[in-house]
Amino acid sequence: MNAPNHRSEPTLPNLICNGATLEEILLRIADASNIDEIDFKGWTGLHWALVREVTDVIVLLLESGADPNRATGSGRIPLNIAMRSGQGDAVKLLLNAGANTDLADIDGKTPLMVGTSGKYPELTRLLAK
Repeated sequence: MNAPNHRSEPTLPNLICNGATLEEILLRIADASNIDEIDFKGWTGLHWALVREVTDVIVLLLESGADPNRATGSGRIPLNIAMRSGQGDAVKLLLNAGANTDLADIDGKTPLMVGTSGKYPELTRLLAK
């Protein structure tokens, strides 16, 4: 079930979390007063798109002005979400949108620190450029 906003409509994060179509997301973005609206967990649509690994939605949100540095309610940052799951395309998109590589998450880890875990060395090289 989607959490309603003040107009009893699903929020953008809830649409993305629940696998809405690109058309449904486009309609919500056109009607949204805030591309970075949050759900009850403090997550934006961008956070959910990253977790669900939906690249076309990530592109759409970033092109629509989503904040590539906004942390979740629990302190997770978009670039670290993408780094931890090995999403090279998402990392590139976030960097191109101005993601701050020096920003640390709730654990005190920057994206470079996450990258040095050795799991995705190619992503660490992207950050070093």
